[in-house]
Amino acid sequence: MTPMPFNRRESPFSLGRAIVSQKNVLAWFVLAIALLTSLLAWQYLKQREVALAERQFELLATDMSAAIRKRMVDHEQILLGTAGLIDASEQVTRQEWKQQIERLRLSEHYPGIMGVGFAAAIAPEQLTAFESQVRAEGFPAFRVHPEGERPFYTSILFLEPFSGRNLAAFGFDMYSESTRRQAMQNAVDSGKTSVTGAVTLLQETHGKVQAGILMYVPVYTTGLPVDTAEQRQAALKGFVYSPYRMGDLLRGILGNANPRISYELRDVTDSAVPQLLFATEQSKDAKAPLFSRQILLPLYGRDWQLSFSSTASFDQSIPSHALVLIAGVGIALMLFLLASLLNLRRDQAEALAARMTEKMRASNEALRQSEERQRLVLKGSNDGWWDVDIEQWRFVASARAWEMLGYPQHRGFQSLHRWQAVIAPAARHTLLKQLQQALASDTMSFACETRFLHKNGSEVCLLLRGALQRDDAGKALRASGTMLDLTEQKQVEAMKNEFVSTVSHELRTPLTSISGALGIVNSGSLGAVPEPMQKMLEIAHTNSLRLNHLINDLLDMEKLAAGKMTFDIRVQRVDVLVSDAIAANQGYAAKHQVTLQCAPSNEYWANVDGIRLHQVLSNFLSNAIKFSPPAGLVKVTLQRSAGRLRISVSDQGQGIPASFQPMIFSKFAQADSADNRQKPGTGLGLAISRDLMEKMGGEVGFHSEPGQGATFWLELPLAATDIEEVSEAPAEHATRVLVLDDDETYAQFMGLMLRRAGYQPVIIHSMREARPILFNEPPDALVTDLRLPDGHGLSLIRELRLQNATRHLPVLVVSAYCDEGQRLLDGRVEGVAWLDKPVEEFKVLPVLADLIKRANAQSTQSGT
Repeated sequence: MTPMPFNRRESPFSLGRAIVSQKNVLAWFVLAIALLTSLLAWQYLKQREVALAERQFELLATDMSAAIRKRMVDHEQILLGTAGLIDASEQVTRQEWKQQIERLRLSEHYPGIMGVGFAAAIAPEQLTAFESQVRAEGFPAFRVHPEGERPFYTSILFLEPFSGRNLAAFGFDMYSESTRRQAMQNAVDSGKTSVTGAVTLLQETHGKVQAGILMYVPVYTTGLPVDTAEQRQAALKGFVYSPYRMGDLLRGILGNANPRISYELRDVTDSAVPQLLFATEQSKDAKAPLFSRQILLPLYGRDWQLSFSSTASFDQSIPSHALVLIAGVGIALMLFLLASLLNLRRDQAEALAARMTEKMRASNEALRQSEERQRLVLKGSNDGWWDVDIEQWRFVASARAWEMLGYPQHRGFQSLHRWQAVIAPAARHTLLKQLQQALASDTMSFACETRFLHKNGSEVCLLLRGALQRDDAGKALRASGTMLDLTEQKQVEAMKNEFVSTVSHELRTPLTSISGALGIVNSGSLGAVPEPMQKMLEIAHTNSLRLNHLINDLLDMEKLAAGKMTFDIRVQRVDVLVSDAIAANQGYAAKHQVTLQCAPSNEYWANVDGIRLHQVLSNFLSNAIKFSPPAGLVKVTLQRSAGRLRISVSDQGQGIPASFQPMIFSKFAQADSADNRQKPGTGLGLAISRDLMEKMGGEVGFHSEPGQGATFWLELPLAATDIEEVSEAPAEHATRVLVLDDDETYAQFMGLMLRRAGYQPVIIHSMREARPILFNEPPDALVTDLRLPDGHGLSLIRELRLQNATRHLPVLVVSAYCDEGQRLLDGRVEGVAWLDKPVEEFKVLPVLADLIKRANAQSTQSGT
């Protein structure tokens, strides 16, 4: 009879009999295979973890032994370097020895070293004189110990640091003890560094006694032969040495005991009697380690053996992957039950298939809805999409993508040449090159900004973003992505830049007058200012200058971003520009009670724009002053290296927080960004400085440790120094400077500034008044604005250059429209410099002096 399918009404006994029946042999086979696979997988993972742990243990042991070897070599170099001090001096004083050792900063760089000392070699007949000499140095109780007659003496004369435990070793004859004597004699016989076996140091005056060693470097009398052991013994002057407590030394090298690995260090030079130098503490009930290793270190005549063993924490950290075995057994049982059900209950299998089919339909529906959502999101973002079959060189694009270019949608795939035809000619080469580079590389995505041709002939700025699909060999097969119309964004950016530029220019003129008027009033040129008003006027003047700086920074950023900033780059004395910048910031430093210091330097010439370099240096100096504490010191240094000059400005402030350092040269970046921050500023100075130096072929950078101040530096290439200086004969009369500006307040301010500098200013407010003076009695220089009430300053400059008498007249243009003037002036006119309003005294005077100097030199060369 055909057995009836199992159903729920059957007893558990019937179910168990059905599971062990022959019809369920396939399920038992599946169970056996699954259990075997789980066991093999668990065994493999366990063996792999043990192998990885063993490699890690070997690496730790190797690194620790290498660290010990390197540190001992470093200590030898310290002794050799200190021995050089004795070789170079006929008589080393105790103070010189102390300064030499303190400069090494042993406790900071070499923790674990107890000190560096010198033990003098003493013949028996010299012992009394030696003790008397040391006593005369201020040690009345000094004596060489231990006492007793010996054929040869040594005495510890110097040992730094000369305090604490080290005081116990002062005067000790190390040659009197056998272990030390053996190492010292080996050093003399071989002429090389030698290390003792385990000894108890005299420094073990308190606390736990540790095994100790000493390292010796022999020092010989200069000029005597040292080719043989006998000659070296005869020429012996003493020993430079260092004592070490092995526990402290190894902790200084390796840090605190590694909880994952323990080690022992033994001296096995005499294999019959090995000496324990150090051993890490181990638990008494610790189990046998899984891993151990021994490494032999031959060092300076001794053989050290390092024995490493893994700790319980290291062994326990090796994953056992028991969960893998448990999970494998569980999966095997599940597979067995599933196979049993599939094999014994066909009807349940069919029901399961129906449920799975329903789930697949639900998944397909969810996928369809997901694709619909993506389509709606893409439509809502106003982006177009495209897809390219790279192998077939065909593409398809969405209706929105074609709409951006004014074309109706093209359904289905098209040749990619159709898409290339609508790329703007000027951008085609760059775009194709970028796409080819993306295809040739291993990148999976790309983004590029380019321009396409609209159907009406105009250009459309688009942002293309895409992802690449590659085969197993990395070859690109397909590219898909989106395109975003940037027209509106570009218009907004243009409007923003135009707004910033216009507003800044319009603010400049009234602010210049305000700052100039306040400067004249505060200077006392118009009479004494009442004391109650003095403070308010100073506050007003200070804040007007701050607002001027803010406008200048905004305009500089706008010019740099638009590529409109012009540079007067020529070979100049950089050290003089540095001195000028320091002098210009002395008042600001005095206000903050900060001292500016610059070490004397040589002449350095570089191809730079002096005004822009002065601006960068002033940014660095003002920041250093601002963030220095009262009575602080700001140092300026000039260093030349490989044809480049580095100028560094260092302060003693709190330094730059590590979290802020990556953003230090970003626009509007400030470490204290709170509304109530203590240090005012726009956060644009360093960003402008970086861009200015890049334009001049230089670079900027900094280094800072929080709490230890900051150093900002700039580097630029040096120019050839074969520049002939034009000697200036002393002037017989004051230099006459014609100031032409329709703003009376600013003209008076400029005149006062020039008068204080020793010039003779002549103030004029129109071109009509200026022409008779310029062409009949030419001054020595002209300072002029551009937009004047009866004409443009450029026309006046052109007239001056056409007349022989004024062909070389130096002209300094001080205007809020310097960009416009430089753009409209035909060609490069010699003898003209440009400064944007508002301008400060420290900028005007160096530029004007340089213009006059160059004009005099040119006139001398041409014979006029």
